[in-house]
This record gives sequence, structure tokens and C-alpha cells, in this order.
Amino acid sequence: MTDEDSRGGTRWGRATLVALPAVGAIAALAVAMAQGVLAASFAVSGVPITLTSQSLSAEGFAGTVYNAGDQGVLYAGIGDAQLSGLCANVVTDVPIVGQLTFKITAGDTDPATKELRAGNLLLDARKLTGDGTFHGLDLGVASNALTKGPAEVRKQAGNFGLQADAADIGALRADALSAQVAGDFQLENLDLSVSSGAHGC
Repeated sequence: MTDEDSRGGTRWGRATLVALPAVGAIAALAVAMAQGVLAASFAVSGVPITLTSQSLSAEGFAGTVYNAGDQGVLYAGIGDAQLSGLCANVVTDVPIVGQLTFKITAGDTDPATKELRAGNLLLDARKLTGDGTFHGLDLGVASNALTKGPAEVRKQAGNFGLQADAADIGALRADALSAQVAGDFQLENLDLSVSSGAHGC
């Protein structure tokens, strides 16, 4: 036994080895974004994610409500979306290292510019807030009868569904269990950061 072990000290060499896989995964994602790999698709699942935008306009919106444990969740699908500004953050616990916040920001703060594009944005939203205007809104549509928005939202009969021809949402915030862009994801002024502790958008 070393003196360090007998004092209950931290084995930093071992701690570094434990943290390397998480750091390596984040580095690989950063390289992929720099090379434009994520222009085709983007997905985060298994950890809660928060997504915000100054404003969003979309052609085609659909959602279905289902139970996830002891709470209701809205599985929302947004078709061809144009966004002004974007922030997405994930807080995860890494052994030895502790909490890390992985954050992506893009675009600007002008809600009128709509400089970002996302094709088929899918969210398992525990909570979704904003100032919304929905065009051609249908409520109470069976999940398997939805005809607007991404097809991925259509579920088995019996689930409550809603849909709209188009949607405009200001000050959007979604607290989600997962997020996916199934189509093109075009980002400007991209910034990716990793920081210790828990930090929101």
C-alpha cells in the first residue's frame, strides 16, 4: 500500500483514465460538428436536455401525449423549422470528475432573422413553454390518424394527438427526455463548450 492509499488520497492517474471515455466522446462530437457531419442528423437520448430558441417557425406540427412513468410527456414533431438562436444543454455526471455541462449555442439574438434550419425536429418534452400561434390546429386527433408534421410522431390508436398546418413560437423552451433532428441541421455561429458544474441556457 502506498502512502497515498493509506491516507485515503485520490489516485489521479486512475481518475484520469475513468474520465477519458467521456471527454473523448465530447471531443469526437466537437470534431464531427466542425466537419459538418451533424448536418445530416443529430440525436440526444438517455439524459435530460434543455433546448431554447428566441423564435421558431415551422411548416407542419404534430404531437401525441403518452405516460412516461408517473408523468405525461408530449412527443412533439416539428417539420421544416426555421429558428432564431438556439441553445441546447445537457448536464451529466461523470465518475470522479463530477457534473459536466455540455452546451451548444448557435445563431444570434434577433428573433426576426431565422438563420437556423432543422428538418423534422423531434422532442420527448416533459415541459414546453413559449408564446405560440398555431395555424389550422386540430385537437383530439387519434395518434395513428395524424396527417401533419413528421411521420415519426404517429403512434398506436388510443393516444391523444394534436396537429397544425404551421406554428410560430416565441421564447421557446423545451425540457425534454430526448431530442432528435431527423433531417438536415444547419447551424451558424456554432459554439460548443464543456464546463464543470451544472449550467443552464
